[in-house]
Amino acid sequence: MSKNDEIYDLIVDRLINAHYAFGERLFVKELGAETGASRHPIMSALNRLSAEGFVRIVPQVGCEVINPSRDEIADFFMLFQRTEGVLAELAALRRTEDDLLRLNLAQRGLLSLADGRDPSPREYAALNRDFHHAMHLMSHSPLLIRKQRNNFNMSDFFITHSVGFTPIIADGLREHDQIIAAIEMQQPDRARLQAEAHIAAVASSVLANLDE
Repeated sequence: MSKNDEIYDLIVDRLINAHYAFGERLFVKELGAETGASRHPIMSALNRLSAEGFVRIVPQVGCEVINPSRDEIADFFMLFQRTEGVLAELAALRRTEDDLLRLNLAQRGLLSLADGRDPSPREYAALNRDFHHAMHLMSHSPLLIRKQRNNFNMSDFFITHSVGFTPIIADGLREHDQIIAAIEMQQPDRARLQAEAHIAAVASSVLANLDE
């Protein structure tokens, strides 16, 4: 892994785990002292994060985490929801038996995590990503998969900075089952609608928390 990617992954991990708050300043000198990296890889990582919408770089001023409005977050989730629906639709059309096995194994991992105890939000978030990535791979659409991977970072960023994962776990697991059933039966319209409803439910929870 290059130093640029290492710094990028570090900052993304901190963003999606609420280590950095909305509007918080990020200092190149502090990141350099902490990681031992020079200015160049740090700025490369920050420029990449700026292009992806996570941070804002102001020339001669510095870099800060975005502080989005409610409408901006709602708009993002609309885009995220529609893209997830397309991926689920393609998954239902193109899935193989091996694809289905991977998807069901990912869901079992989530179910075993939640069985008999309260899973940590970080554990759930990681396994939830595994589930959705398994579904994305079923679409056999590399371009969309790459786009949605970045969107998942943003989604987790908004979740951890608002409602958190704990309140959405139980409903999320049930909604996954509905998505799996539609894909198994090769019902693309139903798969799209179930996937969109799943993301819409998450968006509702996030936005309701912002309104409090």
